[in-house]
Amino acid sequence: MRNLYILCFCFSCLTFTMLSHAGSNKTLSVVDAEQFISLDSSCWYDNKRYTEGALIQVHSFTLLCGAKNPQQNNSQLIWLKIDKQGNAIYPSQPKKITVN
Repeated sequence: MRNLYILCFCFSCLTFTMLSHAGSNKTLSVVDAEQFISLDSSCWYDNKRYTEGALIQVHSFTLLCGAKNPQQNNSQLIWLKIDKQGNAIYPSQPKKITVN
């Protein structure tokens, strides 16, 4: 009889442990790997990260986070100054030196 009680106790413990994991919730975080691979996909100002197209007001002028080379799709992002008409002022390209 004692063996029957021990067997029932072991069976109930085993059943309880198998069923106790049914209600556990696992949380998964969604991370976009592109943010970590591409380091030039954002502009930084005042320890804050801004994406392409962001506008910020600094003193008396406005800055735009935009492509350094607008002809390239994957160009590095930089802060561009905005003129009074709302157009971005791109930095002047250095003159090319050619050697014959």
